[in-house]
Amino acid sequence: MKQTAFLWFILFSLSGCKHYHNVTAHYNAYFLAKEKMLEAEKKIFSSRKDNYNRILYVIPLLDTNMLKGMKTDFDDCIKKAAYAIERHEISNWTDDSYLLVGKARFYNREFSDATNTFKYINGTSKDKVMQEKALIELMRTYIETNQWNDADMVKNYLRKFEVSKSNLSQYYLVQAHLYRLRKDYERTAKSLDLALPDIKRGEKKARLLFLQGQLYQKLKNDKKAFEYYAQVIRNKPPYELELQANLAMMLTGDSAKIFSLKTQRKLEKMLKDFKNQDYLDEIYYDLAMLELKRNDLRKAVSLLQKSAQAKGTGGQKPYTFLRLAEIHFDKLRDYEMAKLYYDSTMALLPKDEEGYEKIAKRYEVLDEFIKYLRIVQLEDSLQRMAKMPENELDAYLETSIAKQVKVEKDLQKAREKAKKQAEAEKELLGKNTLQEEKNRQNSEWYFDNTAQVEAGRKEFRQKWGNRPLADNWRILSRISNEIDETIPKENLTAKEQAIAEQEQIREEVNNRKRAVKSQIPRSPEALQKSLQKWENASLNLAKLYHFQLDELPDAEKTYWSIPQRVQNSEYEPEVYYLLYLLYNQQKNTSKAQELRNLIFQKFPNSIYAKLIENPNYLAESQAQNEITQKEYAEIYENLYEKRQYEATIKALDELQKKYPENSIPDKIEALKIIATARLHKKQEKLAEELEMFFQKYPDSKIIQHFKKIAGLKKE
Repeated sequence: MKQTAFLWFILFSLSGCKHYHNVTAHYNAYFLAKEKMLEAEKKIFSSRKDNYNRILYVIPLLDTNMLKGMKTDFDDCIKKAAYAIERHEISNWTDDSYLLVGKARFYNREFSDATNTFKYINGTSKDKVMQEKALIELMRTYIETNQWNDADMVKNYLRKFEVSKSNLSQYYLVQAHLYRLRKDYERTAKSLDLALPDIKRGEKKARLLFLQGQLYQKLKNDKKAFEYYAQVIRNKPPYELELQANLAMMLTGDSAKIFSLKTQRKLEKMLKDFKNQDYLDEIYYDLAMLELKRNDLRKAVSLLQKSAQAKGTGGQKPYTFLRLAEIHFDKLRDYEMAKLYYDSTMALLPKDEEGYEKIAKRYEVLDEFIKYLRIVQLEDSLQRMAKMPENELDAYLETSIAKQVKVEKDLQKAREKAKKQAEAEKELLGKNTLQEEKNRQNSEWYFDNTAQVEAGRKEFRQKWGNRPLADNWRILSRISNEIDETIPKENLTAKEQAIAEQEQIREEVNNRKRAVKSQIPRSPEALQKSLQKWENASLNLAKLYHFQLDELPDAEKTYWSIPQRVQNSEYEPEVYYLLYLLYNQQKNTSKAQELRNLIFQKFPNSIYAKLIENPNYLAESQAQNEITQKEYAEIYENLYEKRQYEATIKALDELQKKYPENSIPDKIEALKIIATARLHKKQEKLAEELEMFFQKYPDSKIIQHFKKIAGLKKE
């Protein structure tokens, strides 16, 4: 009886002890560690920088600099959780404490230790729910360290063994995070659809609902996107997120709603709301997108320029500049303005932006593209002007220059305005000092391009200096009040200022007229030279359209302009071959066949005919050339230098027969001539044969070398 009572006492004591450890662990060390972790994670979330121009990340990307500053918080969390483990090892909160240690190590970027901790929990815990929590955190750790295969393995393992209801939402959330990083937007949306129902109402849920709206908009499901944006508002998010959802809703849905005056007035009303002063750039941008959907490019560009100049948080600027660049490149075909906007875009656009490589490629090509475009437009204009009668030419130049002066005045005003705004918002606008559209329509005429005129004027000044003229001033009185002043006005009367301005205008217009006239191709030789410049630049321009910018219709048009304008062009076979490739690329078999037949008909022995017959021709030809050069070197060293002239001649004949299309026919023929002369000792014959060789291969790089060998001097 006493023994039984004693056993009951022991069991009661042990039970009480475990209860004590549970309570102590939960309400002391573990509780403090958990609160520390919640506080830290709240701080991380609230300090995130969401870019609403891009599809948001499911879990905001971690700021490593911020995490370094929070290391003491996570170290303290580890310390408290470890205390709970060491002092209360038999409590029910031991696994929870280990989980906190693992998460703290994750945020400290001690990924190896974090991985081991999560694996330890999974291997030792008897609680299935806790094992799942550890594996979900392990999956996130693998994602953070780019161990994609391991992340997939954990994801599939959890799916196979069915995740507990209490962990399902977090599992789908981390899975969605994995898919988002892979840009698998459809699976991201599906995973979030499964995660969202169990997430509590609040800012986190509102943010994920906004992300769902973005995803369905990306997937061309505007109806569903609109529904999710509407749910964002119902979750009472912070003002910025609410504003973004409202803006997104206005540009999402049926076209009748988007194009309605009601939508436009809502956006315009937002501009006047004091709460939106920090978001004016985004509102102007969305107004521009509205006009772009209506295909009103002029209004769209004007609103985008206002977006670029308006007050904002800074994140909108690169996307505004990018849209301006794309409109000027794709729609307006104003490549020089596009280049300026791409300059600003590349200075500010994040390098991890989706499509960054394509944007960067276009930006890099534009310098070369504009160079060739200027040549094409300049030579085209000069050739047209060469055909004009003198009086018609003078009238044209006078009108064109007056127009150009007006354009320059407007541009100068725009630059000055943009410069002031750039100084006021320097950290946001970066290098950009040009925010106004050129007040002109894109044209191929010379005087419609400031850069071309300036280049011509500089060239003239270098050659002729400044020479004043005094004719053709009918138009000066009309533009004298429109020219920017560039001389000091201090201490000048109004009359003196007017005279000074008139003189300045006269000098400027005359210089420009002389610069252009000096370049007009008057003689047949000059016209031929101009045509060659145009032809070469057109071919290079077409290649850039074709291979760099992937603008196939423009490439086709530019290729065809060459044979249509220049008869028997030296580039004709190459142009036909490039068109053949282009039509094959477009899967236009009938057109490709036409070009194939044309090449074989007009240029049957050309390299392009051979490339059509054998696409590997160049590679095979290069390999043969390398063998030819090697064998030639052996013949020269082993036979010719040892005065075995007859063997040299025979070996060279065999080499030429073996590789008839080699790249060194001049070397082979020259050595054969010299070996023959040395064999028969006929110096006079050698001189005669070499003279014929010089005429046959005037551009050969070996002429001087073989002159020296032969002991000859060409007259």
